Amino acid sequence: MKRIAFVGTVGAGKTTLFNALQGNYSLARKTQAVEFNENGDIDTPGEYFSHPRWYHALIT
Repeated sequence: MKRIAFVGTVGAGKTTLFNALQGNYSLARKTQAVEFNENGDIDTPGEYFSHPRWYHALIT
């Protein structure tokens, strides 16, 4: 299985792009928590890449 990561600044459109690629064209909502869906996809807030103290949450 291939893994893909969309990395960018807050508000760059990472979640919107991800949703569009899955055929979901609804507006992305801002979240402050890591979210998982039934397909095993993981959505993390952009702030997790901006603050080193949150890097531990990104380690898989």
